[in-house]
Amino acid sequence: MRLKTAVWMCLTMSLIYGNVAQRASAQATSAPEERLKWAAITHQLETSPLDEGVNKDGDWALQRVTDVHDFHVSLCASLFTEFRNLQYTYQHAILRQYLLASAAFQIEDSHKARKLNATSLYAVVSVLKTYQAILAQKPEARSELLDSLLKEQTDGTLASAIDKQCK
Repeated sequence: MRLKTAVWMCLTMSLIYGNVAQRASAQATSAPEERLKWAAITHQLETSPLDEGVNKDGDWALQRVTDVHDFHVSLCASLFTEFRNLQYTYQHAILRQYLLASAAFQIEDSHKARKLNATSLYAVVSVLKTYQAILAQKPEARSELLDSLLKEQTDGTLASAIDKQCK
């Protein structure tokens, strides 16, 4: 079941972020320095998600993460689906942040990254930082889902909620 979900998510990411012809012509591997750049961009997006230059870098990093064949991102299928289906003005920024933060955690803490729930928690916390940065500039840009995740974070129940959701 997990393999089927992982294959489905990879296929979906391919369809969303690039076509097969572009992938075939892209560089197939990544260097450690490039991976660190992806992580740095992810952290910039947490504080400046509406900055045009940072957004371009974020889109580039996401494209590279999906293009390379030597690096694979573990994702919680239900969180991926929630963020992919989110009806929100900044849905692209939120989904991209979830994907990039999952990759960044695997780059920055490869020992813990083998645990899907640790990766998922890290990624959701990154998404919430991004959401709060969006709200700082656009207070009207609220999301019921993201507000409920913020409440769980404030209440100290976010980790257990992710553990249940990402079994």
